[in-house]
Amino acid sequence: MTKPLYKAVKTTLLERIRSGDLAFGDPLPNDADLAEEFGCARLTVHRAMRELADEGYVERRRRAGTRVATRASRGVQLSIARVDEEIFARHAVYRYERLLREKAAPPAAVATAFAFNAGQKALHIRCRHWADDRVFQLEDRWINIDAVPEAAEKAFLHYGPNHWLLEHVPFSEVRHDISAVCANAADAAVLEVAAGHALLRLRRMTMSTSGCITVAELKHPGELFSLCSDPHPA
Repeated sequence: MTKPLYKAVKTTLLERIRSGDLAFGDPLPNDADLAEEFGCARLTVHRAMRELADEGYVERRRRAGTRVATRASRGVQLSIARVDEEIFARHAVYRYERLLREKAAPPAAVATAFAFNAGQKALHIRCRHWADDRVFQLEDRWINIDAVPEAAEKAFLHYGPNHWLLEHVPFSEVRHDISAVCANAADAAVLEVAAGHALLRLRRMTMSTSGCITVAELKHPGELFSLCSDPHPA
């Protein structure tokens, strides 16, 4: 099987870091220059760089560019995975179900993250991701359609916003807030578990150079989900 192009770009850059051609703290060329070097699209380079950042090899900062991460800054990193790929990796059958799509004024915390004025609307998607006959994830997502206007035309009827955003919208930073909660009556009904069931709740804010793109709350039955990261070389 031919390796995806972004994997080839990632492997080449990782070899340069490990060999010392790119030392700790060194700046990397911008995505446009790397795309020209590798003869590929900027989105291909962006995905390769995103994985390197997720794994702690590089640091991407707004207006400051990308640098090789120092040893001290390499820690546990949580990447953004496609939920369908997570489910396929468990050898389960994946199914997507959209529950709600609307343009509405977001809650105050989301409006603040988007730097919205009063009454300004965002795209709200609520959906379920199934693994075999269990609800694996309840996704409640707000998308800033000022920052990502293409999203306003997407129905997200047959595939989720997570899938589309990862494939089409570059991002530079991700913030996570992870907690364990008990299912209230509404969550229990949607996740098809008993009220009080242990859930893992992951709140995620995804940023681009122009600001916050999307805010999502993801809930999983606790026994169906675990958080892992790849170890980094010392």
